[in-house]
Amino acid sequence: MKNISILVFLNFLCFSSSAFCSVEGGLTAYSKKNYTLAVKEFEKSSDSRDVQAIHYLASMYYQGYGVKKNLAKSAALFTQSANQNYAPSLSNLAVMYSKGEGVKKDMEKSWEYQIKAAQAGDAQSQFNLGQMYRKGEYVQQSFPKALLWYLKSAEQFHTPAYNEIGLLYAQGLGIKKDFIIGYAWIYLAAENGNPEAKLNLKNFDQILDSAQKLQGQTIAKSILLQYKESEK
Repeated sequence: MKNISILVFLNFLCFSSSAFCSVEGGLTAYSKKNYTLAVKEFEKSSDSRDVQAIHYLASMYYQGYGVKKNLAKSAALFTQSANQNYAPSLSNLAVMYSKGEGVKKDMEKSWEYQIKAAQAGDAQSQFNLGQMYRKGEYVQQSFPKALLWYLKSAEQFHTPAYNEIGLLYAQGLGIKKDFIIGYAWIYLAAENGNPEAKLNLKNFDQILDSAQKLQGQTIAKSILLQYKESEK
């Protein structure tokens, strides 16, 4: 079985205002690269079962910041916060099980955590599921399901998802082929700095004329505005 391709960065500094209050000292210390103090502060908050503090502490053990690197300890802590359905920890465990980091490699568990993370709203995990369904990795290939998860990820402004949605439209995979809408999504990704999208835009030079490209750019702006409005 091939290694699963999970493009997840260890989610460290993602917090809500309430969690910030409980682990503010640790985050402040971390920002100043005082990792030893950060660990102590996160430990204090984790004692009260603060899910985000436990997640941050797990990240410190994973990276070896302020403590000796200990992947088994990191996995155990991520599991604690994942058991409370904390999306970033669920996502990180999917990676660790896929690589056998701190735990025995288990692709079935990796897949389970990936689904849970996506369902809990983790944008990267939603994108990863889209990739799996598009490629047929560990699941039956389904372009409509790939599109569904890409769209969920895109709603959270995950730029790579814009590019993949555009490609599905341009190729007519899981959706009716539409070069202009495909161009719109890829243009949106390129405008947000996605290097693959910038290359993909060139493929439209022989497909769309200037007026059609302008129409696509207008659609792209409309999509972005719609997402920003729904975020309010």
